[in-house]
Amino acid sequence: MFGYLTAYQDRLSEEDRSVYQGYYCGLCRTLSEKFGKKSALVLAYDPVFLAILYTSLYETAEESGTRWCLYKGSRVPMVRAGSLSYAADMNLLLAYYNYSDQVHDSKKKKALRALHFLEKEARGTEEKYPRQASALREYMKALHDCEARGSDNPDEAADLTGQMCAEVFLSREDEYARYLRPMFFHLGKYIYLIDAFCDLPEDLQSGSYNPYRSLAEEPERDELIRMHLESVMGACTREFEKLPIFLHRDILRNILYAGVWIGFRKAAEDREKKETEQHVL
Repeated sequence: MFGYLTAYQDRLSEEDRSVYQGYYCGLCRTLSEKFGKKSALVLAYDPVFLAILYTSLYETAEESGTRWCLYKGSRVPMVRAGSLSYAADMNLLLAYYNYSDQVHDSKKKKALRALHFLEKEARGTEEKYPRQASALREYMKALHDCEARGSDNPDEAADLTGQMCAEVFLSREDEYARYLRPMFFHLGKYIYLIDAFCDLPEDLQSGSYNPYRSLAEEPERDELIRMHLESVMGACTREFEKLPIFLHRDILRNILYAGVWIGFRKAAEDREKKETEQHVL
């Protein structure tokens, strides 16, 4: 479900693109150092957003450099920042519970292996962050109940995801929490809904739950869903703009205003192309 908080890199300056890639490689390095090299397999872009956000908000120290990457076979930009530690911890927890959800839905052997692979590290991280771990456990149960009931209200399951992200993404209770918590709520809600939009054709075919299934036959389906998603992200960015952020502001705005829509555009274009080909045939 996660993986939608990415930058629209073609719209970043060369300097910002290097910083963004540096945080991604820094997260990979941090995961490996904290949990072993195997944890780099769950590396995702969503926690990169978190790390950049917290470095920017609290203006904590960051060190930029390069390192040799075995995967790319070349030197790559790399950032060292304290915010990457929390981002790595949440990366691991979210990956673990995402695999747990996959096991619940389909009993995939790959997901079962991944759960076993990450269990020790995930349990240790849960003990370190009881508030976030509790939110994840409660979320999984509530989401499965909602999906089992087959709710046609897109906001019901999405709100559950938002509530979970509001706790998991929030690193501390301080003066900024009153802005961050609602921001993360709407961001999590968007993540669930964009994933539902992208998966709609496959879910309809397989009979899997999808909150947008009632709109499947609507002629203006994609437009209606786009308007719904815009309202959710609008609420998210209104809270973001209340934060006193100056460092890396262009990167964060790029992600929230442009990057999050990459998945929507690709899914809509692929769907339109497929429907056009079927009509021609």
